[in-house]
Amino acid sequence: MTRAPDAGARRGDMDRGRFAGSVGELAVEELPVLPGVVMRMMGLSPESDQFFEEVLNIASEDPGLALRVIRTANSPMSAPRSPVETIEGAIARLGANHVAELVTTVAIARVFVPRSSGETELWLHAIEVATACRAIVEHVHIDGVTAEQAYLAGLLHDIGRFILFDQAPEFIQAVDDLAWTTPQELIAAERHVCGIDHAELGGRVCAHWDVPERIVTIVRTHHELPAEMPNLVLPLLEVVRVADWLSIWHRAHGDGDGLVDAVAHDLPELDGSASDQTPIVTAADLASLLPDVVKARTRAIRDLGLVAS
Repeated sequence: MTRAPDAGARRGDMDRGRFAGSVGELAVEELPVLPGVVMRMMGLSPESDQFFEEVLNIASEDPGLALRVIRTANSPMSAPRSPVETIEGAIARLGANHVAELVTTVAIARVFVPRSSGETELWLHAIEVATACRAIVEHVHIDGVTAEQAYLAGLLHDIGRFILFDQAPEFIQAVDDLAWTTPQELIAAERHVCGIDHAELGGRVCAHWDVPERIVTIVRTHHELPAEMPNLVLPLLEVVRVADWLSIWHRAHGDGDGLVDAVAHDLPELDGSASDQTPIVTAADLASLLPDVVKARTRAIRDLGLVAS
């Protein structure tokens, strides 16, 4: 969606000349390094008999991460009956999958430390989408998609925005001056100001980090579904798109009232009669999963030390 030129757009015209030459460089020359702990976590298989031990070894190598895991295990939300004092006990209480996600999220948060309310809200959105992705996959079996893959895809889907906040905050300001209100308007504003959008930039970032190709494609296309998409990618891409919508809708409305009607309006593809294919999830499913997304926001505020706005 293209907005009519206004004062913000005129400023965008000026800023475009300033940013267009440097954005391509951000994807290679000015990128922070993806923490090695994240790469190692991505290589683990939850189906492995050694998964608990492998998560334990990775979490134990970094005292800061180990302390964060133990602190989380002792938080009121974990309902501890007695205090946990070891990383082994923390993983046993929280579960290896939860700890793997926590370590991954905290490690990335160390790279992209929120310095403003906008960055904090971006982090909370990423956590909500990741949690919704995992919840959908756990609720509805999807061939070839694991809950761990879904969580990572959701967590990284807006990584291009993180890069821009970190490397070019003035770019974010110039885009926001266009007063966008929908994801489509955001994409248009980013392209207008800089000639590239956060999805394309995020795809470049993930490719540079050697993130699995399926997730690279999802990050690059989560706002605009290509005419042709590999069958291996499409189910997880649909999960991310639905989870992204759910987080945005929840942040605008606050509770589940009206969610089913909103799904029918905004996501007609979830109406089984609207296509020949069975939808991956229904509006009723999303309504039932929303409490998990809300809890994830609260947990992220605690685990990452965020301050909700």
